Amino acid sequence: MAHLRNHLPTGLLDLDPARLEATGLYRLMRAAGLTLHSARQSVGARAATADEAELLAEPMGAPLLTMRRTTFDDTGRAVEFGSHVYRASRYSFEFQLLVRP
Repeated sequence: MAHLRNHLPTGLLDLDPARLEATGLYRLMRAAGLTLHSARQSVGARAATADEAELLAEPMGAPLLTMRRTTFDDTGRAVEFGSHVYRASRYSFEFQLLVRP
């Protein structure tokens, strides 16, 4: 359904695949004492490359949704960069926009 690629600063977390799959990245970050503050995210769409099509079981050129995100902690430090592709046939994005006072 999706191919997620996340990059973290070296030494930020002691990750193992089983804990990551069972718990989730942001929960592990909070458990390690990180205070997540904000993120900058962009969403787009493009055609699947041959490699992406194979990974996602879609035909080459199929539409994909894309998402790129940089997450910051409460000190302003970037603690995650994510680059994700999603099958447009199986996924949608929904946003809630809030007005600041």
